[in-house]
Amino acid sequence: MAQWSFVHEQELKRSNIGFHKNDNAFLAVDDVAALQAAADRLSPAIIRKQLDYWTLILGPKFSKKERSQMSLSRFYSITQIEYCRNFIFQRHFPIHKIFERSCEIGLWRLTANRISEIFGVRLDKRLRGKLATVVDQIEHGHHVFRAYWKHAFLKQYEKFSRFLRNELCSNNLRDFGLKKGLDHLDAVRKKFQTITDRFAEFQAQSLNVHVDFPLLQKIALPVTIGSVRYPGIKIHDTRIIRLLEVLLHNGSTVGGWTAKQIHEAVLTTFQLSPKQYGLNQLRYDLRKLKGHGLLERDGRRYAYRLTSKGIDVALLFLFFHKRLCGPLANSCFHHKPDFANRPNSKLEAAYHKADKAIENIVNLLQAA
Repeated sequence: MAQWSFVHEQELKRSNIGFHKNDNAFLAVDDVAALQAAADRLSPAIIRKQLDYWTLILGPKFSKKERSQMSLSRFYSITQIEYCRNFIFQRHFPIHKIFERSCEIGLWRLTANRISEIFGVRLDKRLRGKLATVVDQIEHGHHVFRAYWKHAFLKQYEKFSRFLRNELCSNNLRDFGLKKGLDHLDAVRKKFQTITDRFAEFQAQSLNVHVDFPLLQKIALPVTIGSVRYPGIKIHDTRIIRLLEVLLHNGSTVGGWTAKQIHEAVLTTFQLSPKQYGLNQLRYDLRKLKGHGLLERDGRRYAYRLTSKGIDVALLFLFFHKRLCGPLANSCFHHKPDFANRPNSKLEAAYHKADKAIENIVNLLQAA
């Protein structure tokens, strides 16, 4: 793989096409079509020419007399082959999160039937070889997900914190109904491209859901910064909800709000007494928000305002409690409005639709 990557690199240099490359992966190129054309031109004839040269230099030598007494020729076959697809990211964070979820989904949902579908065969009792998924730890912090099928396997891993690689490896092309001769390389490439497409499509469908976003779970966990440990933030914490609402509505104040100003605003807004919500309790809550990156100070002053992330989280928390969770919970556990007598409101119609969707989800869970 590295050898042919070097060949493509030399061809781009001869054509004066700019590119950025890391190891054997092209991370950026000025002309994508030119790079693809260079890869497509890597034909069996070009590979055979290079192999003939090196086997002549390194292989056994025969005299003219020996060659006249027997029919000598060279035949090149593919014993082991790898085909990979790289998904390039600008930052490391999304790669790591996607790979973590891909491993979890793969171990749970990539069953024997699904593996067979990805490889394009029907699962039956006569199928020989492995049908399994594993996560290997090659070294500390470097994991590789593998899905085995017969004498081949699909693997996925992070590389150089820049791209996510899907790679198909085969030790016996007969498993795919392919011939191992070098002349059949194009057929192998097309077959492997189809299989890696199916694998990527399976992962994309599994990851493209709402329930996999772990913000609420992540923010509820404590965080440690240096030697300081900050408690988690629970979405049902009434004190935090009140504080976020006050900070969100008064967040446009230049220079932020001091702790005493915020405390007075919370007491006034929600008609609380200092005994019900003391200044020390407020400082504890502010410390939690600051530790999770939701709150920031104005320079060295002890004045606070929400960060951009804090504004998003505050909106999510308040929307969840006041506009979504509250009305739906009331209709589910206290009083469900009569559908026939509902007011002519798009919002009310949406809530009835959500009620129906929740009821369907409950029924599906009970059936499962």
